[in-house]
Amino acid sequence: MFSISDILWKKIKIIIPTKKTLRGRPEINAKQAFNAIFYVLKTGIQWKALPRELGAASTIHGKFMKWARMGIFESIFKLIKDFYLSCNKENIWYAIDANHTKAPLSNFSGKSPVDRGKRGIKKTILVDRRGAPLAIAVGAGNVHDSKFFDEIFTKIPQHGNTRILTADSAYDCEKFKKLCSRNNIAFIPSTNRRRNKEKRITYPAHRWVVERTLGWFSWYRSLKICWSKTKISYESLLSFAAAIQLFRMI
Repeated sequence: MFSISDILWKKIKIIIPTKKTLRGRPEINAKQAFNAIFYVLKTGIQWKALPRELGAASTIHGKFMKWARMGIFESIFKLIKDFYLSCNKENIWYAIDANHTKAPLSNFSGKSPVDRGKRGIKKTILVDRRGAPLAIAVGAGNVHDSKFFDEIFTKIPQHGNTRILTADSAYDCEKFKKLCSRNNIAFIPSTNRRRNKEKRITYPAHRWVVERTLGWFSWYRSLKICWSKTKISYESLLSFAAAIQLFRMI
């Protein structure tokens, strides 16, 4: 049975809200609820197909949505990220990339240009040299990769005086180079030959690490195809998965 580790639970339980009165129905055990949410995240099953021994499906889904609206999963991700960064202060290398995910039911999806116009979303992530996910952004599949750059850029860790950011050719533009230069970041994107065919092609070293991290996320079946109807639901699942992956790398 899938479940989060006791060590991880000890780390995150301090930010889980608890019922402050004895009125109404008793609350489901928080750790049991998290294990059930992790089961859905990992297996990709429908909420209503959740095994009864993990809890009533409606109760678990209701608890998940309540925590999602409260930003609990984003807080868990931030908590684990801060702990990870405190143990890896020497890192100055980062990479950014995005990939498409099918999203047939989502109300925030768009017609994907790489999937015959089918509904899809796009998730963008920032990783360090080890491939640890440090920032995420989610949007419609018909939005260009570069549109998420500003959101991710503000989340680049501030450790060190000089930092290096690599990316693929979708991010190769003067706007981003100037932005990074003003913030003392060496920006090294792959060459976009469509803008200048005479330009010398460059391939930044180790940029592929971000591709591996995107592959890790595909092992969480609830993320491989987005069946979530709302953006907050999918973002919460993605933040939870990122926190778990990050904790395993500490």
